[in-house]
Amino acid sequence: MFLIKNGNVLIGNKIEKLDILIENEIIKKIDKNISETICSNILNAQGKYIIPGGIDVHTHFNIDVGIVSADNFYTGTAAAAFGGTTCIVDHPGFGPKGCNLEYQINKYMKYAEDSNIDYSFHGVVQEVYEDIFSQMESLKKRGINSVKIYMTYAYKMTDDDVLKMFESAKKLDMVVCVHSEDDKGIEFLRKKFTKENKLAPICHAESRPDFIEGGSVYKLLSYAEITGFEKLYLVHISSKESMKIIEDFRKKGVKFFVESCPQYIFLTEEKYLEKNGLDFILSPPLRKKEDTKYIKDSLINKKIDVIATDHCSFTLEDKAKGKTDFKLCPNGIPGVEERVPLLFNEVINDRLSVEIFLKTVCENPAKIFGLFPKKGILTEGSDADIVIFEKKDAKIKNVHTAAKYSCYDNFPLSAVVDTVILRGNIIIKNNELIQKSSGKFIKRI
Repeated sequence: MFLIKNGNVLIGNKIEKLDILIENEIIKKIDKNISETICSNILNAQGKYIIPGGIDVHTHFNIDVGIVSADNFYTGTAAAAFGGTTCIVDHPGFGPKGCNLEYQINKYMKYAEDSNIDYSFHGVVQEVYEDIFSQMESLKKRGINSVKIYMTYAYKMTDDDVLKMFESAKKLDMVVCVHSEDDKGIEFLRKKFTKENKLAPICHAESRPDFIEGGSVYKLLSYAEITGFEKLYLVHISSKESMKIIEDFRKKGVKFFVESCPQYIFLTEEKYLEKNGLDFILSPPLRKKEDTKYIKDSLINKKIDVIATDHCSFTLEDKAKGKTDFKLCPNGIPGVEERVPLLFNEVINDRLSVEIFLKTVCENPAKIFGLFPKKGILTEGSDADIVIFEKKDAKIKNVHTAAKYSCYDNFPLSAVVDTVILRGNIIIKNNELIQKSSGKFIKRI
């Protein structure tokens, strides 16, 4: 038994001074003034802030894109834990041509055996075979209720593929996550820029303009509307263009989910003009100031359901491979450690409500992907996944990703992670990982 006393708990739409009693890895009771006589193991959180463990439903650990990512499941989940995330749902990379949905899941199950936090996976659909329904059904029986498809890259979906996926997922009550960028437009611009010798980092952003994303979003939402599919999940939405389309479809009553990421709130494409511009290359790319403002306003106005990270880290040496041609730079940036502190900082400084923070960082990811109420909320009977923040001025530095850099280096913070608890066990304390490889696979309903 373990008792946390006197913490300022973020719960619902407010911050309330409460105690939390933990027993057998779950929250047994949350109340005011729980007696200390029932428990000898007491953590005094006086003056500190308590939130549910963050849930990041968009990471890429151990991914091989021709270059292997810097973070494996051990280092990536360690970084996540240091940043107050206690559960991830990872997007596996592509497997060999012709493999079924189980192939990458089985491979990633082994990768994740030394995970420091709890985890699950999305299935990755490379080709829509005749038996795709039965393959998806098999995944769901294993406790994996979501798959991902891509509108670009090596295994991009055709229109027929998308429609078939939506119809299959609708019957199975599964979520389909989609990377929304128009492949033909990207291909045309990349070839054009190569001929014109436009190969600097800023050309990466110019080769994937907002309408490349927006056009794909429009098509996907149209297909969701005509099939009646209500569990389309649009990943890493980055632009005002896309959000305007999203707003129009919601006005029509079409149901779906929208994810964005901190990089589309706190960073702009001006980073590509800096000396280390390659370090910020990812897809979709960083956008213009008007886009970041619109994404942030959309978050504040409850138009975005989830803030995840799309953490896909590469070493600086690997990023530098694009120094003469942006196309040679591996796509992806780290961010799993910075997400929760960056957004909690907005709460502390009255720029984001408690309610929106909790919903987009913890609760909605859990609800959408079948983890709720086991995860994503501080309530009796839920897993005791708890993060304690200490209010003090600091800056983002010395992050724990194996990439060894942060895109948010020296960003100011008004609070820092003090303690992280996973299922009732302290795993982070005094900026040390004191309990390692304690994560486990979580079946999702």
